[in-house]
Amino acid sequence: MLNSCSFRKLKESNYKFPLITTIVNNPDILLAIYLDSLILPLSELTIIWDKRMLGHILKGYREIIYHVEKLSKQKGIKFRVITESSENSVCFLKSLRYCDIRCLNNIQDNFQISDNRICIKPLFNPLNKDPDRILWSNSEYMINRKQSLFHSLWEKAKPLSREKN
Repeated sequence: MLNSCSFRKLKESNYKFPLITTIVNNPDILLAIYLDSLILPLSELTIIWDKRMLGHILKGYREIIYHVEKLSKQKGIKFRVITESSENSVCFLKSLRYCDIRCLNNIQDNFQISDNRICIKPLFNPLNKDPDRILWSNSEYMINRKQSLFHSLWEKAKPLSREKN
């Protein structure tokens, strides 16, 4: 379990040490570590959102994603997302102009990888519509597995059509 002291040590080391894979369910740490993983990348941010996660983003985190996109553009960060699109999400997805978005049906996972060194996987309680925990890891093994999954899905996914309907 990630406590405040461990979290402080992680932040001080730029999330390199200690090497851990853990479930984070402390609401304060959960939000801080999730937002840091979106804002801190230096070169690459890769994300997979299924319909449930995209719905969660649309419900309360649009402005944060717009901010992340703006920061990514300013810093020259490669920002890629694979997601399931729906009628409700197409307008939002098309508004992300700097982000490279591809769509795929029946996505079974949610995660994001920051700079090939941090992997975050939101976890949903079956009774709740929002993620209430995250799996956080800076384990090279886990990151490589998720990055491999991202690349294989990226090849299968179709680029988001940005044409006006």
